[in-house]
Amino acid sequence: MDDRGVAIVTGGAQGIGSSCAAAMAEAGWSVVVADLDEAGAAAVAAKMQADHGVESFAHRVDISRADECERLVSAAANRIGEPTVLVNCAAYYRESSGLEMEVEEWAKVIDVDLNGTFYLSQAFARSLVAGNRAGCIVNIGSVSSTHSMSGKTAYGAAKAAVDSITRSLALEWGPLGIRVNAVAPSHTATETIKRLEEQGLLAVDQIVARIPLGRLAEPSEIADAVVFLCSDQARFITGQVLAVDGGYTANGAW
Repeated sequence: MDDRGVAIVTGGAQGIGSSCAAAMAEAGWSVVVADLDEAGAAAVAAKMQADHGVESFAHRVDISRADECERLVSAAANRIGEPTVLVNCAAYYRESSGLEMEVEEWAKVIDVDLNGTFYLSQAFARSLVAGNRAGCIVNIGSVSSTHSMSGKTAYGAAKAAVDSITRSLALEWGPLGIRVNAVAPSHTATETIKRLEEQGLLAVDQIVARIPLGRLAEPSEIADAVVFLCSDQARFITGQVLAVDGGYTANGAW
């Protein structure tokens, strides 16, 4: 394992975020595990240190607040070194019909999933430019950005905007040595998906029937794509949204 530098992973306390943090640590990055759930993030950070011998710490952050995003980047630099990788995985998810969604719920989805992604990307990029360093950002998007699903108007809108800012920031920041890409998963076998299935709120069999590979993604499979996009193997890739979906978006048979 080589020391590849410092990465920040938001939403790192569970699900896809914790898998991304673990995969980055296994590949040699020191990792700041950032989440609203500081205790959960701390448990993930401790496990990475034990399993992979990398420096890691947890940081509580509300990415919908630009000032907290700036403090996160500064904390990383002060604790374990200047970060050169950012994985924007934190998200707020709620399902509601377009007629019934409350204004507050709509605003919170947009504040976290879109605004937070931009605020932290901006704070991170400013730190790179100030230190004359190259770096990369990987945003976790969703197939909901291109394939509409009932009850996901706010979430789909936010993730579509994440696709757009991925391309826009790649265009702006490429000359500065900053690559920006996104990974768009389909439904993934996280704790949340399993809980929704157990509660009868999600028909997983119907989702799987649409996926050519015949199953949900594992969180580690999303993380593998993230690690690739952060690696030297992807050094000439920027402005791309990589669907890691088992063929979900290739299937036009609704």
